[in-house]
Amino acid sequence: MADDDKKARTTDPLNPLGLPDLSSMLEQMQVPGVDFERLADDARKNIEALQEANRTVAEGWQTLAEKQMEIFRNTMQRWQETMTAQDSTAPGESAEKQAQLAREGFEHALENMRELAEIAAESQSKAFEIMRSRFEENMRSMFQPEKDDES
Repeated sequence: MADDDKKARTTDPLNPLGLPDLSSMLEQMQVPGVDFERLADDARKNIEALQEANRTVAEGWQTLAEKQMEIFRNTMQRWQETMTAQDSTAPGESAEKQAQLAREGFEHALENMRELAEIAAESQSKAFEIMRSRFEENMRSMFQPEKDDES
């Protein structure tokens, strides 16, 4: 019999853990001045904001990884081109060419680091803005309760 109860609880797609129905429990509680429906709605909005912020961060990390891969491919391609070109360079020109390539490589590395930092900062900023906006909405809701329509 206990197995049947467990099986019934885990087959509900809206409640896979078999948790008690919170909304019906709240309806049974009659606490004056507390709008349980509004509390549940606020909690839902908080979770949605958190999901959106997490999605934004995940997209930022994906963009960052793609950029790093692009940098790696470009670096390997430049290295191959440099090695091929160096074979045909005279020994006297080789040292000067190597110094120039080192300067260009350093400048390119700094530019790549700046781009990666900007991608990470933008993603974090967007996620923070989502959560800040939701926090402000919660504060407004808490201190300026919604007024009932009086007709």
